[in-house]
Amino acid sequence: MAPTDLRGSAFGLLATVQPLGNLAASSIAGILWTLISPGAAFSYLTIWMILALIGLLITPQR
Repeated sequence: MAPTDLRGSAFGLLATVQPLGNLAASSIAGILWTLISPGAAFSYLTIWMILALIGLLITPQR
């Protein structure tokens, strides 16, 4: 979705943001798993997956 002249920068940004999001999600899920229950961790992650899906569905296509 990035313009042709910015695709390299966009890929670099993606490569930076993605692992940080994975670390944050895993950390929060681990804390929820430990302090509350495994179901709370899976519910938290499910909510984020649904929000991501909604974001993809409403993003305009080129």
